[in-house]
Amino acid sequence: MSISIDPSELSLLRAPEWFDLERFPRLDHVSPSMTNKFSDCPEAGRQRYILNTPERPAEAPLIGSAVHLAVERNMRQKIESHVDLPVAELIDWYDDSFVSFVDEEQEKAGLEVEWDTSVDEARTRGRLMLGEYHNHEAPKIQPVAVEGRFSVPMGLPVKVEGRFDILCADRAIDLKTGKQKTTKPKASWVIQGAIYQFATGLPVEFHTVSCSMKDHKVAIVTPIESEALYQNMTTPEIDAIQHVVRTVMYDALHYMQVYGPDTAWPTRGRFHLFACSYCSFWESCPAWPPGQKPS
Repeated sequence: MSISIDPSELSLLRAPEWFDLERFPRLDHVSPSMTNKFSDCPEAGRQRYILNTPERPAEAPLIGSAVHLAVERNMRQKIESHVDLPVAELIDWYDDSFVSFVDEEQEKAGLEVEWDTSVDEARTRGRLMLGEYHNHEAPKIQPVAVEGRFSVPMGLPVKVEGRFDILCADRAIDLKTGKQKTTKPKASWVIQGAIYQFATGLPVEFHTVSCSMKDHKVAIVTPIESEALYQNMTTPEIDAIQHVVRTVMYDALHYMQVYGPDTAWPTRGRFHLFACSYCSFWESCPAWPPGQKPS
């Protein structure tokens, strides 16, 4: 399923002359992840979206992506079949594809994975999360679309684009994986959910699945267990989020004018609780002494 807006509706959103899309093709749209990156740290945003510097693959995102691919595999066929794949079949597919998926991500980035544990341990935690989610939550979901793209205007020179995980007739579902049980949406999720709701016209459910690194205990939290994970914003609330998205991205455009693409932008992540610890660009970041890795 694809949701798009007629280009004629974007007539008031023309980019300024200095907004060089030919030189910086990744700025031909804005995404929720781009907004979050520029909000957390403009310099990290410059590295990722202006210079197109690859990020080193990390364990947690890799596990999440691998689990997402398996969930997508099941949900995509369920659109027509209305029946979930056998759990053993899905787990076998996940196990067989995990290493090749890791290899593809390393090749894409040109960098090796930074493992917190090991490839086998990571695959095990992903397998456990996938199995529990498939057994307990998948039977409650009847998708009408999976990994659908959307493109909407939100008052910027370019469109906001993204993709939702699962779309049902009455809601959009965004699956989050992690190490710790999560019962409330993170601030970045709220912005992401507002964009999804704006694009689909449906409320958003966050489903969180975690697996402890210590004892492999799996926890699943959905709006049934925590109402905070159900997001159904009013029009004024979505308008307010649109304002937030616009201000973050216009800040980025301002930095482009002031600093240009080749000089470091403000290193706001240095004041974030943990942003630098998860950043791939710390080695060249002027906010850190050479060789000092954020902890």
